[in-house]
Amino acid sequence: MDRNSTQKKFGAKLAYIRKLKNIAQEELAAMVGISFQYISQIECGVANPTLEKIIKLAEALDVEVKDLFDFSF
Repeated sequence: MDRNSTQKKFGAKLAYIRKLKNIAQEELAAMVGISFQYISQIECGVANPTLEKIIKLAEALDVEVKDLFDFSF
């Protein structure tokens, strides 16, 4: 699996979970302390978040970090 593919899958999973929980990008961004534009870039597979940001995203969405990397959805 190449890096770009993984980034796109991670972003798609993040968006999927966020939408399941009815959380807007702006709301998630505020919870994590980043811009909603950065959330959008992550979800589009353009940005590559740090492990620290991934942990904060998981906490904000009330999921395990591993759930963000389960691409079988």
